Amino acid sequence: MESFRIDGASDHDYTIRVEEAGDISPELVQTLIEIDLQTFAESTYSPYTAAAFLKCGQVYLLRADDLTIGTCVCTRSWDRPNEAMILSMGIRPGWRGRGLGQRFVQAVIGKLRSRGLRSCCLLVGEDNRRAVKVYQDVGFEVVEQREVAPQHHDVLLLMRIALADDAASVISLTQGTPK
Repeated sequence: MESFRIDGASDHDYTIRVEEAGDISPELVQTLIEIDLQTFAESTYSPYTAAAFLKCGQVYLLRADDLTIGTCVCTRSWDRPNEAMILSMGIRPGWRGRGLGQRFVQAVIGKLRSRGLRSCCLLVGEDNRRAVKVYQDVGFEVVEQREVAPQHHDVLLLMRIALADDAASVISLTQGTPK
């Protein structure tokens, strides 16, 4: 993506890039779980579900040189076969607030688009204003509000972005080849 210097660090410039996760390893599963716990109040994954997403979904890594600083887990939408769903996205705390989230989302969207997907959706807490703004700045629009815990006034926003106009485009998210 580009070179990046983190405030307070040595004179080291980091090369930032987005790559697809490769083979499932205990270290990669642990990284997914760590970043998830640093991002959300409650854990999204167990080691088993993290490994399942690595095998059956698509996991993108935000890397600063050899350090994984962010993860994005995607899967095919169950009710829209030409749509990816971002299940989780997170960046390690020391790297937040530097515009990397928006660039990470843009890079993931580009990779999903290149696979032939027509749209991408996600759910985000209405009260997570920073994340909502990042997604809106990239082009996601709120298409639905879902009240998930009325007693706590918890509302999730379903957000969606169009990736392509080609209705004939069908892909295999795990194999990455148009059919």
